Amino acid sequence: MADETQTDGPDYAAENAIRNASESLHHYDTAADTFSATFGTPVPAATVLDEERGILVRVEPQSRAVVGFTIPSFTEWYAKHYPDGGEWELDLPQVWPTPDDAAPEE
Repeated sequence: MADETQTDGPDYAAENAIRNASESLHHYDTAADTFSATFGTPVPAATVLDEERGILVRVEPQSRAVVGFTIPSFTEWYAKHYPDGGEWELDLPQVWPTPDDAAPEE
């Protein structure tokens, strides 16, 4: 049987990436010096402290999907992580690991 892979159809991965980026809401609160971002439609979520990155991550409890994050004391956080200035980014997983997923300490 011949390979019937369709190459001229829509690229759903690219469409979803564009949709997720366009549905990402972000806000910097000057008075509180807090940066917040929400991915997609806001949903109820638990907040998890990500000590490694120094941020608060919002996780949907059932799926463990990362649905947003908050950076308190953003000015201080930015100066610490980007001392030379410029654009910043966060590399967050799509699904937050459970405590059981963590590597055992030796």
